[in-house]
Amino acid sequence: MSQFLFVDWLTVWRLVEQSTSSFYKLYRQFTSPKLALLSTAQHWQQAGVNEKLALNLAAWQQHDAKLYADIQHSLDFIQQQQISVLTIDDAQYPPLLKEIPDAPPLLFCWGDCSLLTWPQIAIVGTRKPTQAGQKLAEQFATQLSQQGLAITSGLALGIDGIAHQSVVNHRGATIAVLGTGLANIYPRQHQRLAQQIVANQGLIVSEFLPNTPPINYHFPRRNRIISGLSLGVLVVEAALDSGSLITAKLAAEQNREVWAIPSSVFNVQAKGCHALIKEGAALVETPEDILQDVAHSFAKTKAGQFGGVAPVKIDESIDISAEAKQVLTVLGWQIQHFDALAEQGQWDAATLANLLMELELAGKIATVAGGYEQLS
Repeated sequence: MSQFLFVDWLTVWRLVEQSTSSFYKLYRQFTSPKLALLSTAQHWQQAGVNEKLALNLAAWQQHDAKLYADIQHSLDFIQQQQISVLTIDDAQYPPLLKEIPDAPPLLFCWGDCSLLTWPQIAIVGTRKPTQAGQKLAEQFATQLSQQGLAITSGLALGIDGIAHQSVVNHRGATIAVLGTGLANIYPRQHQRLAQQIVANQGLIVSEFLPNTPPINYHFPRRNRIISGLSLGVLVVEAALDSGSLITAKLAAEQNREVWAIPSSVFNVQAKGCHALIKEGAALVETPEDILQDVAHSFAKTKAGQFGGVAPVKIDESIDISAEAKQVLTVLGWQIQHFDALAEQGQWDAATLANLLMELELAGKIATVAGGYEQLS
């Protein structure tokens, strides 16, 4: 797309104050942003745009200083930071995202835009994961990316950041979808992670103009992009009030797969996952479960064919915590019930449940009839 047309798109996006519904009302009425800018405020209102936004057009046509400064600031940032801008009419616009009813008209991309067309799995979850949840996020993100999938998330603290960082550490492909503009990476604690993602040929993407600050309602809004880009959404750990459940709900509405990892009934950070499973989300225990679900949905990646995906094996050499080793000592080589282990080791139920999950993920124990058994 020419620079001239790109500026028209960005200008209309600013004038409608980044309202997706208003932008598409104009797009349907005038067929192009250029024609919308040549119209009048009255015609914008006739197209269904509210009076406040329509008056922005009149102000812009009269060379309103603030509007012109805002638009120029965005253009300067895009040029200086080498940001790519995709419109929904561009051939590079991700086809899966284009399917959703409220697809973003513009995408501001920092990094490798080609990743947008890769098969992606979204990994989301709580900002306060348990130790087991952290390990799960690391394992699923790493092993799925090693099979050629891009891992998409929201750069939030907790599960999001762990998923991104794990992929970066293993030189895989990851996409972070922001709820802010690219000039305001949020949270600030993840500014370095964002730089690492781009340096590792990953991608940071936002629908918002570069200088857009953190605004509460923008974060649930960006979740539709996370799910819309992906073949499916994996919820690792989530409480009942977690924003991750919004992403899962959107994924279901977009006809995407929804997966959830179960945990102990004592783990409050997993109650959202259990609720999703009750509502029909697929229960998954290993990355292989997801690979089998999505193998039919794509044919190629940079790594080659996906027709017959090699089974993913959980790494059994994972280091375990000192407390988990104590559980192994108490368990010994006999099958023991949960209550017996708790009594002998004097662990509370929640702590023991997390330790047992850690050991199961590390391949050290297995759940069997009657309790838990140590594996050789």
